[in-house]
Amino acid sequence: MLRAPGMPPFAQQRTVTVGGRTHHLDAAYDDVLLAVEMDGAAWHGSREQRERDIRRDALLATAGWQTLRFSYRRLTDEPEECRREIRSVHAARRRLLLEGVR
Repeated sequence: MLRAPGMPPFAQQRTVTVGGRTHHLDAAYDDVLLAVEMDGAAWHGSREQRERDIRRDALLATAGWQTLRFSYRRLTDEPEECRREIRSVHAARRRLLLEGVR
């Protein structure tokens, strides 16, 4: 889904350590610190796992990372909409980073 034409290059299973904790991102756009997580019900369906995901996303944000999460259903039923969202956020973060450099 992420390797479709027009999608920016990404790293798969990117290891990131923040606050002494190591995390593996499903997909990472290092140039804009954007993580994309693909949440299947088997790994992210429980209340406890959802809480861990929320805490992890907040911790990653302290290092500048933004996390986008997509359910398996959305990825399979609406792949182009998911790709549009990723491209849009990627472009917005790139603009913000460029403005911050000025």
